[in-house]
Amino acid sequence: MEVPKSIEIRLSLPGFPELQPLVADFAHHAAVLAGIAEPRQDAVRDALLSGVALVEGTLATAGDEGVDLELTARIHPDRLEFSLLESGIPLGGPLPDAMGRDIGARIRPAEIFDRVWWVQRGPLGSELHLAIDRDGTAIHVLEDIRQRSHAASESEPAHDVDPTDETATYSIRAFRPDDGLEVARRIYESYGRSYPNPDLYIPDRILRLNQEGRLHSIVCESPSGDVCGHYALERPDLGAIGEAGQAVIDHRHRGHGLMKPMRAAVEEAGRSLDLLGIWSQPTARHPVSQRMNIGFGSTPCALCLGTTPAAATLRGGVTGEIEDEDRPARHSCFLYWHPLQPEPPLTAFVPAALVDALEPLYAARGRKVDFETRTVDQPSGHETVTSHIDAVRGVAWIAVERITAGTLEAVEATMEAMEGTVRAETVFIDLPIDDPGCVGLADGLLSGGARLAGIGPRFRAVEGPRRAEDVLRLQSNPGRVDIEGLVVEGDVGRALANAVLDTDRWSSSG
Repeated sequence: MEVPKSIEIRLSLPGFPELQPLVADFAHHAAVLAGIAEPRQDAVRDALLSGVALVEGTLATAGDEGVDLELTARIHPDRLEFSLLESGIPLGGPLPDAMGRDIGARIRPAEIFDRVWWVQRGPLGSELHLAIDRDGTAIHVLEDIRQRSHAASESEPAHDVDPTDETATYSIRAFRPDDGLEVARRIYESYGRSYPNPDLYIPDRILRLNQEGRLHSIVCESPSGDVCGHYALERPDLGAIGEAGQAVIDHRHRGHGLMKPMRAAVEEAGRSLDLLGIWSQPTARHPVSQRMNIGFGSTPCALCLGTTPAAATLRGGVTGEIEDEDRPARHSCFLYWHPLQPEPPLTAFVPAALVDALEPLYAARGRKVDFETRTVDQPSGHETVTSHIDAVRGVAWIAVERITAGTLEAVEATMEAMEGTVRAETVFIDLPIDDPGCVGLADGLLSGGARLAGIGPRFRAVEGPRRAEDVLRLQSNPGRVDIEGLVVEGDVGRALANAVLDTDRWSSSG
């Protein structure tokens, strides 16, 4: 759980004098939460009431009696600030003079609050702000929550533990039609509302995707019959490979190695579907999911920078370090691969500068590859370049199917459109690694500012018995990436990360 730095509470009500007791109670509790000393709490309450009375009285005089009001209290480290938004006739003007006319002997806000001002919100209305300085910077209720959250996260066992005596009492089974709500709840418990796939919050969509075969959910059931875990094989295009992910365990059931049998069930589902293999994207924000993939026998293939918006969170205190708190940076993922069938030999056409980075990836994967680094003349004709963007995550993908003499210009134009027109924060470019033209195209893109990401394992559908083939994945990152917070597990992963992050290599590639 990520603890906020301030507290905001809101009260919406029609502006009738009869509702003032609600306002008084609201103001009193806000003052208590803000740590305002007891002798001043009543004064803050009465001063806020006089401000509300000013607004209500002015609106009533103008014929706007009963206009909806929205009262907000914001407790910051240095101040308690109230704002009162009215949606009637525009208000404003010098407050101290205006107050005396309508409030009479009541306490004036300017005598209690340190700052009082109007903000004009256009079609939303006029907003009266009243702020009082706080004596200290600590918000005690938040400090208590922070301590409880820290204690809870410290006491939670890691995900990648070995089975215990209780593990056998859990059951791993396929998704049932009435499991959707519990799966959505497990996602929320792990990610809050920041999980990048919104379908996982909607039970009906989870059910429909499973029925269509685009999602193959595996659930873990506790001894008491509760759905306490979820792991899925995702196949949105119903293609020859699937993505393993969306793995969560109810924190109350962690510590029993439950991810391992769920992952085994996901792999078995992939074999039953005759898939070539399974890929996954463990986060680079912490080591647990990377260790899990290594333990499952998967190997890293790419480091994809900036895949996740900076606002995405993992509940339970799991965060990365950002380079500048005032300019949040995007988080990254590794790409791991687990073949389910023997992989045929491959001739990979890549620039010579990439061979030393890619060779260990294929060696760890166990696929025989011959690298060809000669640049060849590219044929004329129509190139095949497709693109799409995930606007929620700010990530764009460009895929090249056929390389011709004009492909470099086409890809560069698409990148410019993605980064400039639709404001993509991250762009991935997938090139057909078995196409002899890949050497020259990759060289041109690297010279233009792209950098290596790695290999997209069997990401490109092809005709014939291979069914799918690898792509060379490059990337461009116009958005800020949390480089300082990257966490890398394993020798292969570290070597890959060093190559991807070698700024001198890519900046001098031309």
